[in-house]
Amino acid sequence: MKILIVMGGFFPGKKYGGPPVSIDNFCSLMKEHECFIVTRNHDLFETKQFESIRQGWNDRDNCKVLYIPDSEYNKTGFEKVIREKRPDLIYLQGLFQPCVFPCLQLAKKYIIPVLLAPRGELCAGALNIKKWKKMPYIEVVKALGLVRNIHWQSTSDEETEAIKELMKADDDHIHRLDNIPSIPKHEYPRREKIAGEGRFVFLSRIHPKKNLLFAISLFKGIEGKAEFDIYGPIEDEEYWKQCQEEIKKLPENVKVEYKGLVDHDQVHEVFSQYDAFLFPTLSENYGHVIAESLIVGTPVIISDQTPWRELEGAGAGWDIALDDRDKYIEAINKIIQMTQSENDNEIAKIKKYVEARLKKDELYERYMRAIYAVGMNK
Repeated sequence: MKILIVMGGFFPGKKYGGPPVSIDNFCSLMKEHECFIVTRNHDLFETKQFESIRQGWNDRDNCKVLYIPDSEYNKTGFEKVIREKRPDLIYLQGLFQPCVFPCLQLAKKYIIPVLLAPRGELCAGALNIKKWKKMPYIEVVKALGLVRNIHWQSTSDEETEAIKELMKADDDHIHRLDNIPSIPKHEYPRREKIAGEGRFVFLSRIHPKKNLLFAISLFKGIEGKAEFDIYGPIEDEEYWKQCQEEIKKLPENVKVEYKGLVDHDQVHEVFSQYDAFLFPTLSENYGHVIAESLIVGTPVIISDQTPWRELEGAGAGWDIALDDRDKYIEAINKIIQMTQSENDNEIAKIKKYVEARLKKDELYERYMRAIYAVGMNK
């Protein structure tokens, strides 16, 4: 089966968040199919073309990628690819991306089945950002019949309900498919855990949705010494200024440093160097970074607005309500006071949790069933 994936950005880009990870892992899992990706030829908020790409289709072993300039990233450009490749299925990433509307039009014109992954955009935490702009768009695509009979990928109960309510999709057109986790290539050595000291990391886009400002403020109430390193693209400059002002208010026992961007193949190694991943996000439909932290044994302190729940009982970290500030501080302090032996025990529990949660063979079977169900829906 030929699967055409049209998306806003892909590797080697560093600023496009989780979708490139999801799609790269999808292509690896679905190797028996032909996967073609059409995407921009530059990183987010930049115009310079990636240096490591060439014209035409780039072979990445698990897929072929066509990087196109903004001048061709439009309906005409997409139609040219569709006519060339004649895909059996179009797999779209996000509902509000600029490529989606023209691709839905073309799918209707050429009678090509569509699987659309909202990537959390319909969940309340994300939808409420510029909701005044998003709701009219939803009504337009419905009124034009562009989402009638297409299939949807959901990664959580919340997302399933949002698709039903907002897009009026039937149950048999919604496929519950968890995102595919990235598996580390190496076993990474960990630093010694010293009681009374804690190393924390934030690795995500610097944007209000990811709630870094709140994360920084939590360190005002901690006991002991803490280092908090921040990685990720600065998407909102004004928000980052607010974060910097909050950093200035922290006590001397807390050191905060911005570390810049991370190549995706270095993410597992980065997480292995910290005692905990602090990520009180407003909303995640999956949260690849959460999986990537846990899979190397680093506990997470996250919000209860992700599919990763009941972590404390499993010994894998904490999922905490956003209005429970004291619980976040309590979790941070527990990490700080943890001894080496307690840390070793924690890592063992996390690995057990991850093995139970990430059932790759079952995930492969679910994806295969969904792909064929969508592909037969002409």
